[in-house]
Amino acid sequence: MNTLMKFAAVASIFAASAFADESFGGVGVVYKLTKSGVEVQDVIPESPIAETKIKAGDVIVAIDGASVQGKGAREVKNALRGLENKPVVLAYVSEGDTLVETVRRVKLSVKRLNSVADAEQPEKKLLAVLDDGRVVGNMGVSGSDNLEGVYVDGTLISATEDKPQMLAKEGAAKLAFFSRNVIRVKLETAGAFAVSVVDSNGDVVRSFTEKNGRAGINSIFWDGSLVPGGRYAISIEHNGTVCGVNILLK
Repeated sequence: MNTLMKFAAVASIFAASAFADESFGGVGVVYKLTKSGVEVQDVIPESPIAETKIKAGDVIVAIDGASVQGKGAREVKNALRGLENKPVVLAYVSEGDTLVETVRRVKLSVKRLNSVADAEQPEKKLLAVLDDGRVVGNMGVSGSDNLEGVYVDGTLISATEDKPQMLAKEGAAKLAFFSRNVIRVKLETAGAFAVSVVDSNGDVVRSFTEKNGRAGINSIFWDGSLVPGGRYAISIEHNGTVCGVNILLK
């Protein structure tokens, strides 16, 4: 694999082109595609992903309840990118456990650099310098032809501070109870909602849509007797918000 192909595979999640500047709603992760899913290669410091437990070596298996296995680079990039401040649910495997994180996108910018001295930009916070798709802090590598700066536009709100706001936001939902017989979802306001049960491979094993959810507790009765025990990620979408929860099904 030549240098350009390697760079595109590793960094396309937030720096799709090595030759063009761009801005987008993103989460700040460097990855490569594998048979298992999206393997995390690096995490951009101070990005939304950096505020979670996701780390290099973890494998993202589903994005917003949809498996990424067999997806191409463009499909994965489009799934991870989105509107600024819109949350995205990432199901991932870390050291054998299937976990889930809800991450709120921020407006990121990627700029081609002639040298590390060019990295600082007015009205933008520099998060990292990339050399050939690898995070190298703000030092870079002398003589490199593939330097890029990754920036956040405006004020960066940490994922830790943002999560309580998301749960309190109008239209938010959360999982109140889960068993093999019933799933209970608590809604802040009335409206349609969707629930997905995602396994460790990123496959959706069950999905449910309720068009007339009411404020308060809503119960979905289902037969989970044939679903194997193990760890699952539960994704709940409601009024433009997404909630992700890890559960252990016994």
